[in-house]
This record gives sequence, C-alpha cells and structure tokens, in this order.
Amino acid sequence: MMSTVLATMGCVGLLVSGQALAAEPELEEVVVTARKWAESQIEVPDAVTVFTGQAIENAGITDVTDFANLTPNMFFTPTFKPSEMQMTIRGIPTAQGGEAPVAVVIDGVQIAHPTFINQELLDIEQIEVLRGPQGSLYGRNAIGGAINITTRRPTNELEGMARASYASGNDLRLAAAISGPLAKDKLLFRVAASMRNFDGRIADITARDGDRKADFDESYLVKAGLIFVASDKLEINLRGNYLHQTAGAPTIEIVTDANFDDFSTSLLNRNVLTRDKRDIYDLSLKADYDFGGAELTWISGYSRSDAHLFGDADFSPAAAVLQDLDLTVKAFTQEVRLASSGKDRVRWLAGLYYQNRDTDNFLLIPFDDGTGHATDSYAIRSLDVGKSESMAVFGSVSADVTKSLELTVGMRYDRDKRHSVDEAVGAASATSKTFDALQPKAQLRYAIEDGLNVYASYGRGFRSGGFNAFFAAGADREFSKEISDSFEVGMKGEFLDRRLSISASSFYIKFDNQQFFFITTSPPSQNVTNIGKVDIAGLEFEIVGRPMAGLSLNAGFGLSDATIKRFSDAAPSLYRDNRAPQTPSYTASISLDYLMPLSDSIGMRLNTSVVRRGAIMWDAANTLRTPAKNIINARLFLEHNGLSAGVYVDNLTDARYPTQALANSFGEGLHSRVPSPRRQVGVQASVKF
Repeated sequence: MMSTVLATMGCVGLLVSGQALAAEPELEEVVVTARKWAESQIEVPDAVTVFTGQAIENAGITDVTDFANLTPNMFFTPTFKPSEMQMTIRGIPTAQGGEAPVAVVIDGVQIAHPTFINQELLDIEQIEVLRGPQGSLYGRNAIGGAINITTRRPTNELEGMARASYASGNDLRLAAAISGPLAKDKLLFRVAASMRNFDGRIADITARDGDRKADFDESYLVKAGLIFVASDKLEINLRGNYLHQTAGAPTIEIVTDANFDDFSTSLLNRNVLTRDKRDIYDLSLKADYDFGGAELTWISGYSRSDAHLFGDADFSPAAAVLQDLDLTVKAFTQEVRLASSGKDRVRWLAGLYYQNRDTDNFLLIPFDDGTGHATDSYAIRSLDVGKSESMAVFGSVSADVTKSLELTVGMRYDRDKRHSVDEAVGAASATSKTFDALQPKAQLRYAIEDGLNVYASYGRGFRSGGFNAFFAAGADREFSKEISDSFEVGMKGEFLDRRLSISASSFYIKFDNQQFFFITTSPPSQNVTNIGKVDIAGLEFEIVGRPMAGLSLNAGFGLSDATIKRFSDAAPSLYRDNRAPQTPSYTASISLDYLMPLSDSIGMRLNTSVVRRGAIMWDAANTLRTPAKNIINARLFLEHNGLSAGVYVDNLTDARYPTQALANSFGEGLHSRVPSPRRQVGVQASVKF
C-alpha cells in the first residue's frame, strides 16, 4: 500500500473506550535521534522528514517505496527482481549492483548490502529520512543521506495487534504482533509476524506456468526482540528477523522508442516464467551503559541473504538462453561509540566501526534445451567471489557558542578494502583495491526565536568503488569511488501557535565519479562506469498544517537539477550539460489526514495523497525519457476502541510508467523496462489490545 501522509503531522486523534474522540489543533513535537541523541526535529540543522508510528499506521505504509514517495527529492523503485531496489536522493542514484546512496540503519544497526533494504516495514515505531551527506556519523554510502528505522520496543505491559487485508490480484496479507514482560521491569519481549500470498497482476503472454502472473509474491516475515534491563544503567537489546520470499522476476519488457510509454497491453513474452527466491537472516545485539554524563553503546550484528533467480534470459518466446543467478551476502559488523547525554552545552560522540562482508555473485547463462530447462553448455559462466573489510573512526561535537548559535563539527575516516576473483577463471581474474576517504562536516544553526531556526552546512560524502564482473569487463574492471561536496542553507519554523510548520532548504553538490550502470549486447556486457563530474542544484520545501482538531494537511516539494559537466577524461565534452540519468527533475506531494468524529467513540478517517514525479532521463545521452506522472492514493476507515476497518485504493488513476529502464540494452533502439504496479483496490481490518 502506498503511503499517504507525512509523520511530521503527528497523531491526529485516538479512540479511547468510553471517552470522546479528541485531538489538539497544534502540531506535536517530533523527537529524532538523527545525531545519535534525542532532540526536537526543528533543532536539527539537516533536512529531515519523519514518519511516526501513528502516521505509518494511518497511511498504510508497508515498504520503503511508500514513504519515499512523500519525501522531497527521493525516488525509490523496484528493479528487475524483488530482492533489489534502486533509489535516488537529491540527484544521487544507485547503480544496479552497486551500493545505495544512503545508509539504512535499523535499531542502530547499519544494513550491510542493498539486498537487505527491500523488506516489509512491519511493527515500526518511527522512520527518519535525513537528506544531505551524513558520512561524518554514518560512514561510506551515506553520500546522499541516511534512513533511521526504529521498530517498536518490547513493552512492560501486555499488548498486541492483528491485521488482515485482501486486494486486487488475490492479494492476501496477514500480520500480528504481541509484546509484554517475561519478568516485570527486567525482561521484555516482542514478536511480530506477517505473510503475503499474491497471485500478481502483470500477465506473461507465453509463459508455460498457466495463468500464473509475472509479479506473484509469496512471503512471510518473523521479527523478534528481547530487552534485558540488567540495572538502572545497563540495557541489553537482542533483535532478530527471518524473511522467506518467492516472487516473480524479472518483469522486463523489450520495447522500442515507439512503444516505450505504451502500457495498454503487456509486452512480457517469455517461454519461461522467471522467479526469485530469497531468505534473509538478521541478528543483532545492542548494549547501552549509562555513565551519567555519557552513554556507551556497543552493537554487534550478523546478517545473511541467500537469493536465487532462475528463468528466461532472452526475454522472448524463443528457447534460446536461460539465467541462473545466485547471490549470497554474509556480513559481520561491530560498532562502539561513547556519546554525551545531549543535554549539556557541549554535546559530543566518538566511535569505531568494523564490517567484514563476503559476497558471492554467481551468474550462469545456460542454453535452453527447448523445453525451458538448462543444458550443460553456457553462454556465460561467472563465479565472482567478493570480499570487503571496512574500518572507520568517527566523532562529532556540537557546542552552544551563544544562547542562540550552535556549531557542529564532525569527521569520519572510512577505509574499505575490497577483493574480487572469478573462480570460473582463476587467479588471472583476481583484483584488489582499497577505497578510503575523510568525510568532514560543519554546521551552524541560529535560533532567531523559539520555534524558528536557520542553518548552513558543508559536508563531504563518499561511496566506495568496486569491480565489474570479469566476463564483462576483463582485467580492467574497477569503477572508482564517488566523492561529493555539498553546501546547504535552510530554515525550520513553527507559526500560528504551532498550527503550521515550514521547512525549506537550498543545496548545491559537486559530485565526482557518479556510478552509472549500462548494458550492451555486442559484446555482451553489464558494467558500472563513472560519469566524471555532475553538478546538482536543488530546493526543498515541506509544509505541515493543523487548521483544526483532527485535520492535518501537508505538502512537500523537491527540485534537483543534476547536470553532467564532464563525462570522462577521454571524452570530456560528451553529454556535457545533459541531465544526469535516473533522476526525477522534481518531486511534489500533497496529503490529507482527517479524523471525523461520528460519536463519542466512533470516528471515520480519510487519508489521501497526490504524488507527482517529474520527468526522468534513463541514459546519459538523454534519448530515453519518461514524462511526469501522478499517483493518487486514498484510504477510508471506521475506527472504534482499537478496531479499524475500511477500504483503500493505491494508484487510483492506474498511472503506468517504468520503474526502471535501460537504453539500447538489447541493441540499438531496443530498450528494457520494468512496468509499474497496476491500480489496486482492497479492504483491511485490524484490532489492537
């Protein structure tokens, strides 16, 4: 389900047994931990969009695409397989097979690989989206920002919820959670689980699997948390989750210039229906010790993802070639940091970080025996084994220079040593490289008056480089690290007795070595290359209003002008002044959440949004373009004493567009695209206790 409201609006009202519906007309204070200590969102000198647990529930937010649609200058879409997502933030995109341009942190643990991002957002307390370079605190890959996701904590009182929904495409979803004490005040637990059984909506013309659709999804997710309060100073938090998913993939269509924007009929035409199966295991242990004036945090995490994709590789009804892709990621992380309480005139933190990651990316392209089964002969056989060892040291200091002026200075050094070898080739394919960078950040925040702040900042961002597959690139297969220098000014204010909140920012980014993915067929090649220099200039606005009790309105707008200034040293003028690929020219959204009392204990909630995304260029030559698109979502629910039931529609107008496209990937004038989801209408009911 698509999200429809920003959480900065807060909770608009609650149904309480035996009492009338009530809601204050003023905006609630939103507390964030973006800088590793708790503070009001309005005091953070960064562009931050926050989604509270109540807003996540009201809007039906279930995955990262939902909240990204309502975050200025953020674009998040599925790719050719469910286990991989791509995002663009402030004009900085993801290259297929590369690292994300943001750091994603779940309960204090930074995820190790993009394959872990696309999971259901189950039992979530709050989501914070920070835009702009966050490397001084979050490290490499936070070149465009950071996403902090906090799950609901185990509770000292027994509570729970259950939810069920049914929608178009025979889409059945079930979810439940329960929390409470195993030993009062000492040992607390929380368990949540969900499942989805979805037949799909996108037809495949010739697949032999009968009526099965190309985008089917069968999955279940289990999450568990345990908190041990050892003393009034020491708390230990154990968290784990397991995801199993079998889904249709890839939904790639072969199109020409003439029918690139034509979605009137399905163009999927394969002799084998492709499917992607994955299992994700995630376990972390977090310990916090309070020294009084400072807190020591130690985090240890282990994660593993096993994904296997099998199906057609020529994407046509011909029995030509198949693809058999195995991606296994195993990562072990350690982080220790010491931070002040955040209440003193000088607030500080210092820390160390370590990650060891193994990535096995095995790609087989066997010939089809004519029946959709593989022969013993291969067009491509690649067994790429990658290793990464990352270490970092970081620190930050925020000081109240005067009563109104705050200065923040941060620094982080990241060192990422990478190694790759194709075991199908042997030692001749081995290559190693160490990518490192200093990531300084400086910010000034000035409080003009209570509830009105202006700020200015500079930050350097860094995203590690890597290696293309040996079969595609040969011995010279390295792509470079990215470096960005970002300058930003902004303001945050609350007005009209805290019924109106306005945030605005303007930024300019000097972006070196943008990583860009492309495919060629002659010779067959899948590579990441670097675009030498890109300049990005942009604006962002967020407005949240509470004109009356129960009614919240908000609007967001983001403009990012990403322009190629130098493509490469060999061809410095090539594509100069073209728009950088995979970046919407602007994003805009307007949302409404209205809880109308029908009686003392019954309310009707209307939640709706309109999202508009500007035109996107899919290649550096600017030959493949998707025009601006509108997406409308709506939810209408009745609520009574913890019970909720209603209807929803996602993509009301059935807008169609590619979620991913690659120019000339099947030859000159033959492009690939992944079609967007169709309109979906559903019903949902839930209960809390």
